[in-house]
Amino acid sequence: MKKIFNRSFFLIILISFGCKKNPDDKKIEITSNNLTSCPADLNCTYLYKDGADFGEPFFLNLKKGDFKIFKYSALLGNGYYAKHVYIRVPLNVTQFELGNDQVLAGEVKYANPCASCDVIGLKVVGGSFKGIKSVNANQTSRWLLEGKVYLSTIQPSSYQDSIIIKQYFNLDPAGI
Repeated sequence: MKKIFNRSFFLIILISFGCKKNPDDKKIEITSNNLTSCPADLNCTYLYKDGADFGEPFFLNLKKGDFKIFKYSALLGNGYYAKHVYIRVPLNVTQFELGNDQVLAGEVKYANPCASCDVIGLKVVGGSFKGIKSVNANQTSRWLLEGKVYLSTIQPSSYQDSIIIKQYFNLDPAGI
């Protein structure tokens, strides 16, 4: 009996020292200082949906899925002109960090839908985002996100733009 106990104890110690904390599990820090404001003359929303995914073939039409989708929207007046940034992360996380490779792989999307606008078609060419889950004074979950997305034209051009976001996102009451 003592021999079994000693071997079991030795095995537990060996496994304990052999396990290393995953460097990806580091705590992500974001301060609530210097939150971005909505650009002049636009109405902005900062919302997220649980249990969602990008729609097919057009990602703006979200569908039920296994992700959390964050949506930044900047609308002019009645919404005929809009800028949207969508960020997709795993559903059951309390923090996340998306690097440039993940942004380029499609985890961040940009749309500027306007049927009657004379706009330049833009695509995502880089960026990074991180987010942490928090609770507000009403004990309601919300997320603080910080990041930027770099945009360039679909057709060859020297035009470039970027959208910087550092803001709290609330659960979308409309759901999916």
